[in-house]
Amino acid sequence: MTLRLVSTLLFALLLVSPACGGDDDAPGVDGGGTPGVDGGGPGVDGGGTPGVDGGPRPDGGGCVPTVEICGDRIDQNCDGRDTSCGDTDGDGIDACRAGDDLTRCDCDDSRTDVRPPFGGVPGAPELCDERDNDCDGRVDEAAECCAGCAAVEPRNRADVCLETGECDCSTEAGVGPCAAGETCCSGGCVDTQTDFDNCGGCQTMCTPQADRCVAGNCQCGSNPVCDFITMCVGGSCGG
Repeated sequence: MTLRLVSTLLFALLLVSPACGGDDDAPGVDGGGTPGVDGGGPGVDGGGTPGVDGGPRPDGGGCVPTVEICGDRIDQNCDGRDTSCGDTDGDGIDACRAGDDLTRCDCDDSRTDVRPPFGGVPGAPELCDERDNDCDGRVDEAAECCAGCAAVEPRNRADVCLETGECDCSTEAGVGPCAAGETCCSGGCVDTQTDFDNCGGCQTMCTPQADRCVAGNCQCGSNPVCDFITMCVGGSCGG
């Protein structure tokens, strides 16, 4: 065999061997593979699928997506918003998402004692528990919790401490605590001893079987309330 023939055979083997056995230049093995999939080779953005595998996001942010947890005000999956879980705690109000108005959604959908007023559902009372129970963006602002209302007796003359620390009846804002003998109710400062719509307590309305509130009790004229099928007219039952 001539020297020229041997050289030709060796050259042919060198040309064929990469296709048969794989080498350091094979796609997907040494970083020179499919862009943005196996970490090798130039990805579209230089480092993997944007916003999916932790590579740089198109918007330049540094969010690394994980499984979304709904209603916790955190955007885990990097879509720009928190996903609402619906009504997990069953209190009739859907969970808040990032950027939602807290007074229109449940700011803690894991607790039934946390919710804003919504439709006919009353808001949760603000408790002294270092939580925003009524979802108004403030914590422990109820009159029972704040030092600004400590000297107000009885405490039901006010229902909130302002951000300035002053005690106030929020439903008649600016007047401070209600006057002595009045109670801070949803309609403002009222005398629950004589107020027909708040007789004996806030939102305790007398029925048509009465026509007045006397000493915190519903009455028909100077008599007790009428029976449930008789209306009080002109101070008399069925008159």
